[in-house]
Amino acid sequence: MRSIKSLFCLTIILAVAVSFLLIQAATSSAKSMTLKVSHQFAKGDVRDQMGRVFGEMVTKRTNGEIKFRHYPAKSLYKPKEQWDAMRKGALDMSCFPLDYASGKVPQLSITLMPCSVANIQQGLTWRNKPIGKKVDALMEANGVRNLVWAWFDGGLGSKIRQIKVPADVKGTKLRAAGKKYEFMMREAGASITSMPSSETYHALSTGVLDTMMTSSASFVSYRLYEVLKYINAPRDYSIWYMAENLVISEKTWQRLTPEQQKIFMEVAEWMHVNWIYPNFKTLVDKLIAAYTKAGVDIHYMNEAEFNAWMEYAKETAWKNFAETVDGGQELLDLAADAMK
Repeated sequence: MRSIKSLFCLTIILAVAVSFLLIQAATSSAKSMTLKVSHQFAKGDVRDQMGRVFGEMVTKRTNGEIKFRHYPAKSLYKPKEQWDAMRKGALDMSCFPLDYASGKVPQLSITLMPCSVANIQQGLTWRNKPIGKKVDALMEANGVRNLVWAWFDGGLGSKIRQIKVPADVKGTKLRAAGKKYEFMMREAGASITSMPSSETYHALSTGVLDTMMTSSASFVSYRLYEVLKYINAPRDYSIWYMAENLVISEKTWQRLTPEQQKIFMEVAEWMHVNWIYPNFKTLVDKLIAAYTKAGVDIHYMNEAEFNAWMEYAKETAWKNFAETVDGGQELLDLAADAMK
């Protein structure tokens, strides 16, 4: 009888001990983790820097509980694979062009819509305006959460001629950087080929493309000045702005403790106030310097040319978005309101 009681007591003690160890392991797992951050951009590109600065600050603020492992230059996932990887929780974070997910969430094309953003500063106000809140909600409903908003200006580069107004597009083999730009440029007479910006150097070199649109950062980081002869640089006016945000898997977000989530949001706020605009506004200056040194013919879009593009965008890309995307007109209206 005594041995049975002893065995029973031992069983209880072991059960309590195992439960305690499991709780400790779960708590430790929730607090300490290394997050994978993937993107397509070269190491040292401003988007790569954005992820690293964010990670360094979070690691410091969490006393090393949260660490980050960075995978630049599509070394972990191909660019458009990252969205589904984050939705599944296989990838934790990405410096991600939101329009790349528009095949799954068509409404996200609003983040790469011709002439819908006036300049980088105005685009950065989206996060506190109805248009930004709408985009945030769309993303979270699809398993990915915005952390840091980042807008990039961009231009038009070509091997054959300056592209100043819609009529100049006719007959080009063009990478348009976004579904609605593709629609607009196809309507203007271009032959469209879709690909990530990381593949454009080879495509221009081999004749698959002769004209392209991308961000100022990508025009420099991918050394496209080596293969382009003309560029319409976004110094004063640009028709191309794209949200390329730092985002996190909703599954990963839910693994963070409330205190860790608070730190993530505080670091994101610091970056919005102190880091994003100062580091992004200089991108066009770097573009101009690099392309001047390379002897590329540079054009600066003027107001009349911008207005011509705006009217054409409304007749083509905006109209198509409103007609084919659920809630498209509402998003266009909210984007237009954000420009006022």
